[in-house]
Amino acid sequence: MSLPSYVGKMKGKHFLNTNDFTQEEIKEILEAARDLRKKFRERTPTNYLPGRTLFMLFYNRSLRTRNSFEAGIYQLGGHAHFLSPQDVYTPTLPEDMVPYQTESIADVARVLSRYGDAIAIRIYGDAAKWHIGRGHRVIQEFAKWSSIPVLNMEDDVYHPFQALADIMAITDVAPNPRGKKFVVSYAYSGGLKPLAVPQSCILIGTQFGMDVVLAHPPGFELEDHVIQAAKENADRYGGSFEIVHDMREAFEGADFVYPKAWSPKKFFPPYNSKVDKDGAKEYQNKFQNWICTQELMDLTNKGKYMHCGPADRGQEVIDEVIDNPEYSLYFEQAENRLHVQKAVMAMVLP
Repeated sequence: MSLPSYVGKMKGKHFLNTNDFTQEEIKEILEAARDLRKKFRERTPTNYLPGRTLFMLFYNRSLRTRNSFEAGIYQLGGHAHFLSPQDVYTPTLPEDMVPYQTESIADVARVLSRYGDAIAIRIYGDAAKWHIGRGHRVIQEFAKWSSIPVLNMEDDVYHPFQALADIMAITDVAPNPRGKKFVVSYAYSGGLKPLAVPQSCILIGTQFGMDVVLAHPPGFELEDHVIQAAKENADRYGGSFEIVHDMREAFEGADFVYPKAWSPKKFFPPYNSKVDKDGAKEYQNKFQNWICTQELMDLTNKGKYMHCGPADRGQEVIDEVIDNPEYSLYFEQAENRLHVQKAVMAMVLP
C-alpha cells in the first residue's frame, strides 16, 4: 500500500494546542482529515500505522474522545491501550507525590515511550483539583519527558482536537471562512465545566481570519493569555476579535454560533484562594436565560449552530435548535473528531 504524502509529515511532534501550529500546518491537517473521511465513508483501507500503539490516559471519562481515538488508531492499523488512573499508580506532578499511590510523570512518560508510539491524555476539573492550568501542566510534564508524541485529548486550558473538528465543520460550509462572524457564547449549565473549549474556539477562529465575537456575562472571563493570543491571531490573519456581554447582540448577523457552558474562573485557584464549587454554581444560576433558542437563531445570518457535545439540552440549548438539520452542525462536529484525530496521528506518529 502506497502511503499518502501526509503520513509522517510532522513526525515526532507533540499536539497540545492548535496555536502551536501555523495556519498552513492546520490546513494540511484538515486536508489529510478530509482524505481520511472520504476513505472512511468509501470503506477504503487506511492501514498507515500498522503495529503502532497509542496509550490513552483518561483522568476524565468521555464518549466522543475515547471512542474516536480508539476507533481511529484501529482504522489506521494500530492499537489503543486505555489507562485509567484507578488502574495504575496515578501519574502526577512532583508536589503531589504519595508513596505507593502515585508515580512521577517523568517516570511514566519515559516507560511508556519504550513501549509504544504516542501518549494521549485527558485531564481537567476534579482530576486537576480545579486549579486552572494544573491539567495543562500535567500534559506539559508528559511532553517534557516523553520521547514519543504527546496528544492533548482535553485539559483545563485547551481542547485542540475539538478545535480541529470545529474548523473542519466550518470550512465544509464556508471553504474560505475569513470575515465570517463566529460567535463563541457562554450558555447556562447546572454543572461545572472547564474553559478549554471556548478558549480553543476563539484561537482557531482568529487563526483562520474570522470575525470572532466572545459573548459572556460578567464573571465568565477567559484567561488573559488566551485573549491576548486571540488578538494577536486576528492581527496576523486579518480577522477581528471582540468581547460583548449580551447574547442577543452577539447573535445578530452571525454566520456561526457556538453557545457553550464554562465555569466562572473567579471561584477557583489561582484566581481564588480555595475551590468554591457551591459559589460557582450559585453564581451560574443567575444566568439561566443564556440559552440558545430559535428566537436567537433567527437573529443570525442563516447561521450554523455548533457545540462540542455533550450539550445540556434544556439549559445550553433547546431541542428544536440542536436537532434542526438545516443549520445544526452538532453531529458533523462529532464525526469530525474521528477524522482530525486520525490525521494528526498519521502525521506525527513515527
